[in-house]
Amino acid sequence: MPLFGSLVAYLPTPRTVTEEVAEGVLAQLVDRAVAGGASGVAVLGSTGGFAYLDRAQRRRVCEAAVEAAAGRVPVLVGVGALTTRDVLDLARDAEQAGADALLVPTMAYLPLTDDEVHELYRCVTQVVGIPVWAYHNPVATRYDFSVEQLRRVTRLPGVQGVKDRGTSPDAVRGRARELHHKLPADVEIGFSGDGLGVHGLLGGARTWHSGLAGVLPARYAEVADMAAAGHAERALALMAGLQPLADLAATGGARVVHAVGEALGVAVGPLPAPLRRPGPGVLREIDRALAGLHDPA
Repeated sequence: MPLFGSLVAYLPTPRTVTEEVAEGVLAQLVDRAVAGGASGVAVLGSTGGFAYLDRAQRRRVCEAAVEAAAGRVPVLVGVGALTTRDVLDLARDAEQAGADALLVPTMAYLPLTDDEVHELYRCVTQVVGIPVWAYHNPVATRYDFSVEQLRRVTRLPGVQGVKDRGTSPDAVRGRARELHHKLPADVEIGFSGDGLGVHGLLGGARTWHSGLAGVLPARYAEVADMAAAGHAERALALMAGLQPLADLAATGGARVVHAVGEALGVAVGPLPAPLRRPGPGVLREIDRALAGLHDPA
C-alpha cells in the first residue's frame, strides 16, 4: 500500500538561543503542514540540518514530530551519517520513536562505490522493520545514482521508495518516466527540488519532496495536487508564483527556508554555526517574493 501522497513537506529544525530543539515550534510546523494539505512530513533532511545535530537531538526531533503528527500523516525521518554504524543507530532510534519510514542518503567523506552503497541499504533493511527510502543527492554526497543502481537497491526487501532529483524540467520528467518503467512496481518514486519537483509529478512520479513546503505548505500542496491530477497548465501557473523563492532556495538551501519561516512569523530560531542567515539583499528578495504571493501563509 502506498505510504506518501503528492507532497512531503521537509521541516526545518527550530532551535532555541541555547541551541536546544524547540519542540513546541516543531509541533507548530507539523500542524501547519498537515493543515496546509501536505500528505507527509519529513524531519532531519537537508532542510532540517541533520548534519549539525547530535544523536540525542535527532532522536528528540523524531519523537516530537511523531507526537505532533499523531497519525494524521506519515513521518519520514532522515538518518544520514558518515558511517554505517551511526546510520544503523539512528535508524533504530527513529523506528523506536515511531517513524513511518526512513530516508537514507549516501553520506561519505570519500565518495562511495556502487557496491558500498548497496551494502549500506542492505544493512539498514536488516535492522529495521519500517520502509526505507533511497535518497539521490549528488550535490551533497558526490554519489550519482544511475537508474540501474536504483533498480538494484530497490530490489532489496524493505526499500519502498526513491527520492530522486534532476537538473532541468525535461531531465526530471524523463527520469521519472524511466524510473517508472524500470523500478519495481511497488516502489514509490519521488523527486526533490523546490522548483523542479513539480515536473516529477507531471512525469508520473508519486511524490514531491520539498523543503520550502515545510514553511509554505498550503502553496506547495496546491501546486502538487494540480500536478498529481494531471492539470499541468494550472500547476505550472501556480508554480510560477513560487519560482522566485525556489530559485533562492536552490542556492541558499536551509538558510533560505529558515529566513522564509522567520518572515512568516515562525520562530525557527538561529541556524547552527557556521551557517549564517542570508544577507540583507537576499532577505529583501525573500520579502518581495512573499509579497508577490499576496497571502503567503
